[in-house]
Parts: sequence; C-alpha cells; structure tokens
Amino acid sequence: MAILSPPAVVLIGVNPGSLSSEVGIEVAVHCRSILVDHGILDVHVELRESKAHFDAALYAPKLISSPIARVVEPFSTSLGIPICNANTPQYEGTAGFFFTDNAKPGKLFMLTARHVLFHPHEVANEKYEYKENSGASKVKVILLGQAAFRARVENIEKEIDYLTMMSEDLTARLESALAGKIRDENEAKEEREVVERKMKETEEAIEASNSFLADILRDWQDEENRVIGHVVLSPPISFNVGNDGATEDWAVVEVDATKVTASNFIGNVMDLSSVGDRTLMKWMHAYPTNSHSFLRFPLNGLLPLHGIVSDQEMCRPPSAIKDQNGNPVIMVLKNGNASGLTVGRLNTIRSFVRRYFKNELGEVSKEVAVLPRP
Repeated sequence: MAILSPPAVVLIGVNPGSLSSEVGIEVAVHCRSILVDHGILDVHVELRESKAHFDAALYAPKLISSPIARVVEPFSTSLGIPICNANTPQYEGTAGFFFTDNAKPGKLFMLTARHVLFHPHEVANEKYEYKENSGASKVKVILLGQAAFRARVENIEKEIDYLTMMSEDLTARLESALAGKIRDENEAKEEREVVERKMKETEEAIEASNSFLADILRDWQDEENRVIGHVVLSPPISFNVGNDGATEDWAVVEVDATKVTASNFIGNVMDLSSVGDRTLMKWMHAYPTNSHSFLRFPLNGLLPLHGIVSDQEMCRPPSAIKDQNGNPVIMVLKNGNASGLTVGRLNTIRSFVRRYFKNELGEVSKEVAVLPRP
C-alpha cells in the first residue's frame, strides 16, 4: 500500500495582531483559488503570526592589513567583547574568554564577572542558575549596551570623516605634483606614485567603512538582534574566599550558536589592531634592556591566549622583564569596554579591598592590582 505524503504548504507570515481571523481566512482562500486556477491542486495555504528578525552573526577578527580592522573589532569574536544584561543595558562591562564543556558537546560558553551582568545595586546577591525546561525566563546577554553601541557607531563615522579628509588632502597633493609645482622630475614622479597608491587604499577604506556601517545599523541597531547568549550559572559574589582570601565574582554565559560559529570563531585571541605594533612594543618594553623576544607583535595582529600565570609567578616575576625602575615585572594587556586596549604592570603585592552592597556591611577581600604602565 502506497504511503501518501502530506501536501505542500504555502506559509504566509503576518505580524502578530495585524490581521483578524476572518480576513486571514479570506486571504488564504483567495490564494488557494489562484493555485487551483493554475491547475495546482495539492498545495495548501496557511497564514500564521510571525515576526522576521535579522539573525546576524558576530564578525571574524580582521587581519591587521584590513582597512576596517579597528572598527570591526568590537563586533568580532576576539577577546574583550562588550556586553551587558539585556534588562539593565545602562550597566556595561566586558566578557572574558570562551571555553567548552565536555559534558555539553556542541555548546560554547563565555566567562565574565558576575557584577557585569547582575549589578549589585539592581539584583540580589544570590545564586542564579538556568535550567532547561524549567519555565523560567532567560537572563539574556547582549552585545554592547546603549551607550557602547552609540559610541562604536560614532567611531565608525569619525573614521569615515578622517578618511574623507585624507582623500581630499591626497587629491590636492596629486594635483600639485601634476601641475609641475615640484621642480625635481624624479621627486615629482615618486610623489605621484606614492599619492596614487595611497589614494587607492583610502578610497577602498572609505567604501569598506561605509558598507560596514550600513551593515551594523541594519543588523545590530535593534537590541533584540544583539542578544548573543544567556546566563546559565552565577554564584553570589563572595569575599575572603579560600586560604588566599580572594574575591569570587563570575558568571557563565551560554553563547548563541548563531552568533558565534565555525566561520567567525578562531579561538581565544586578542585583537591588537587598535594600537599597532610600534605603540604596543613601546608600552610592553618600558625598560631599555628588556628582551623583545618575550612578546613579538603577531604578524596578523591577533594574539592567541594560552597558559595560566601561577600565584607564585605573579608574586615573584621572572627577572628577564623589568619595569622602568629595573625591577622584575609581569606586563599584562586588557581590552576593556570603556578603556579599549591598555597595558599595565601586575603588582606583586595583593590589595585589600572592602566591598559594600546596598544595606549590608562591607567585607574585606584580597584582589590582584594592575598598576599603570610608565
């Protein structure tokens, strides 16, 4: 006995609440009659409420040679992703690193500080854990809060303005060279060649930046489109924890599989394109005799994250690297939401910090301090 397959269905989506059931039936019958008139009898028509969303993924980190590497960085999967709780977008912070859990194959997680997503002034300092099929709503995490998104858009616009001004200056230089205002013929020829090459690069950068800005405004302006995951676990912030008396402040976010994919994720890397090689090397090598071998600027501008610095090494740094006073030091990098890419010196002495919660007595805890670079 032959098994008949169900008929094909033409599914028409309408915005929720925009159509009465009576009109919906009328539309479906009319569409069905068009199919019948053309001899198509085995296709049904259904109308359902739905809403289309742009499902844009984060960008893969750009190589430092890309003309838009700096403006793409905040929207990429490189470390230092600016995030916030969707319910409190006015409180913004920075995500940490990505990791996987062998017990949950196929899922990607992200570590951040609890206070970034559960601000102590807004949320009770209690354990949060999301369980599937519990009926509880998710604590959504979005890329870039209100202020951060506006700031990143303004950065792109400023970059376009700068490139446009540069293009105008280059055009004036080329006109001067073509007008014979440079007496030496060889110098004039060299000037034309250099300016023409720079003009081409600048025009390409303007085009790429305008295209990127249009994509960002289209795909990411709506906060709902910037949801990149949800919190799965976050214990309360605790102080004076363990034998070391440290602060415990963390949260785990399950990353939306459509936002970070195999095509845009290249691992835990820090994008150094915002400062460039000369500036970073100057920051990292404060002492003249420091060996430049301990950190080479990566050829692609992306610094991979690997290894763990032990407490012992933090308290007694290797003698190979010295600070401006000639003392052993560990230089560290941070790519923060507000600060951008910065370099500092890890203090060998722990700081005693007293933290206060609303309507609660303060508690003392030990934390690692990072001092400004010289």
